[in-house]
Amino acid sequence: MARIVVVGAGLAGLACADALRAAGQQVVVVEARDRVGGRVWTRRDGFGAQFAEGGAEFVNADHREVLALAARLGVVTEPARPTHGRALVDAAGRIAPVDAWDEASHGKLRADLQAWDDALDAHATRIDPEDPLRSGVALDRPSAADQLAELQLSALARLIVGRYLRTEFMVPPEEISLLHLAWERARELRCGTEGWECYRLAGGNDQLATGLAAALGDVVSLGQPVVAIDPTGVRLGSGEQLRADVVVAAVPLPALARMAVEPRLPAEVLDVGYGEGGKVSVQVARRLWRDLHRNGSVVSDRAHGELWETSVAQPGDAGVITALLSSHDGAALVALPDVVERVTAEIERAFPGAAGLAGASCVTDWSNDGWSLGTYAAFAPGQLTRSWAALRRPHGNLVLAGEHTDAFAGYMEGALRSGARAARMALDLLDP
Repeated sequence: MARIVVVGAGLAGLACADALRAAGQQVVVVEARDRVGGRVWTRRDGFGAQFAEGGAEFVNADHREVLALAARLGVVTEPARPTHGRALVDAAGRIAPVDAWDEASHGKLRADLQAWDDALDAHATRIDPEDPLRSGVALDRPSAADQLAELQLSALARLIVGRYLRTEFMVPPEEISLLHLAWERARELRCGTEGWECYRLAGGNDQLATGLAAALGDVVSLGQPVVAIDPTGVRLGSGEQLRADVVVAAVPLPALARMAVEPRLPAEVLDVGYGEGGKVSVQVARRLWRDLHRNGSVVSDRAHGELWETSVAQPGDAGVITALLSSHDGAALVALPDVVERVTAEIERAFPGAAGLAGASCVTDWSNDGWSLGTYAAFAPGQLTRSWAALRRPHGNLVLAGEHTDAFAGYMEGALRSGARAARMALDLLDP
């Protein structure tokens, strides 16, 4: 019987192994970390009955594979969106609701934000969400920053749109292909506003990974970093050789680039851009932002970037506020030893009294995580055109899996879909 080695026990690798086992194949999964899930990491660090997501957080209504797997494992969804209160904008040292900023600008802020949405929607209607290159090649040359400059938005509108871009892609606007941006909006339009980022998984997203791993049993081996891949199989950091007829690399591309892969992977695969940064989550003993008629969300021009309540549907008086530290400034901030104190001070600025109620916290730094070295794929101008086909085809007996290879790039849905596709490609290699 053929042997398939899957490198990485994130959702992509586990889904691939699950499909291969169902097809009767002999499969081994090796994972460098001491846990499964990869960039799906539910943090319960002293939060009691509550938790925060260190990595992937939201589920859209069209994430069919995520929802199907959750149902299979008995994991239910819960609402992700606050049902009361207003979001805030923090600009130039002043924090106020969007409506107040718009009133101060005599309606220009809303008009500018609408102009941005209209321009993006016009691009998105041309894009096939499953194949961005079918009609979008021309959009791969300019960047999101080029689109911003063309619209000549006000400074405050540029702040809000720029933070949205950094939040979505974890890189600055000049490092985002306009095609990647339009592709993302095309998925949003297909999903519908009410279906976009509408769910979290009750109890934590890591249940998807632990559930798959439990079903696979001793097929999954933790604490086994791979240092080399070649046509005969893989070599572990311990020096052990695992022979394989097919290898599936289900790891982030920056981590794959650190391995000795023969024959060498093409530059268009390894050069794909990745987001930077991480998250800081702080539990506050009482959700006092609700007393202030706020929903816990703040968009800021400061390095901490954006705040939101990650415990919207979780029980208890306490609440968990998460700061998404995105792009280059966020990556620099999350690496500082006093980042929790700095973020807590920003929460206090937005919601006075929070610092005195702050308790447990956790820091997740993906840029400096040696097994990720980034957040998720963020295609720079020209990269989708160069890399899309190469990411989705075999390289000898090596198959790539991960959100970076799927139409749902950047999402758990993309990871699961890519794992199933990688399993089919592996089977095709065994039986051409």
